[in-house]
Amino acid sequence: MPPEQSHVPRRTPAALRQRMPRRTPQETRELMLRSAAEIIRERALESGDEVLSSVLAGVRLTDVAKRASAIVRAETGDQKAKAITTGAIYQQWPTQGDFQVDLLFHITGQQAAVFPDLPGDTALFRGASAAGVPLATVFMQMMEEVQRHFREDPMSRVELGFLMGVCDPRLQAALAQRQDIFYAAVGQAYEALLDAYHMRIRSPFTIRDLSRTIAAQIVGSTVIWFADPALLDDPMSEDGCSLMSRSILAVLESLIEPIPDDTTHPTTAPE
Repeated sequence: MPPEQSHVPRRTPAALRQRMPRRTPQETRELMLRSAAEIIRERALESGDEVLSSVLAGVRLTDVAKRASAIVRAETGDQKAKAITTGAIYQQWPTQGDFQVDLLFHITGQQAAVFPDLPGDTALFRGASAAGVPLATVFMQMMEEVQRHFREDPMSRVELGFLMGVCDPRLQAALAQRQDIFYAAVGQAYEALLDAYHMRIRSPFTIRDLSRTIAAQIVGSTVIWFADPALLDDPMSEDGCSLMSRSILAVLESLIEPIPDDTTHPTTAPE
């Protein structure tokens, strides 16, 4: 006997197509953009070798070997010196990921140690104080110089890329190293400046609170400057000033106070 026929009507492809609402080109565009944004959002929270690779995109080991060979020949003056090979690199780092982790620590260590023209010598600041140069003037000039450095140094843009992969624990460790070195250096400079002007950090704040806040302002203002330098134009139209340096000055003034006459030190509250 033939199999019993089902009374449920079969859905033809044409019938299915009729049930599917047609999207307009604009709806398709919005769907694709939404999907891409979701992928980017998910990747921003990922960790792993792919994150490191994206942060250090374009750094190929063949190029590294070629540049290393050129450095050796330039430093020794021997243009026939044996070339560095990718094989030699892999003897040091078994995987690309291992190499990239060490590279991260190398870059962040260098960047943290290079702080532009921010002296920690109290005598230099005392000279400005003795000459009657206001603290606000000295400080704003410092901030303008620091931000100029971050705008012009290509590695600053690389560091901004690191922040995008900060969910990876290896990136977190590299950035933590950078911050420790950085804050130690700038903390000494800010203490020297405050000492010269007989000022100190107001309790319960610390010199590191000041350093962190200033760093956040500088990074944010640098990103804004990349998009549109005019956004930081000085509202008072004074040379050597900007909205950035005036904002950071306001932060400084809110966190400091004069050292009482019967007090010689410290400039900072205990951390």
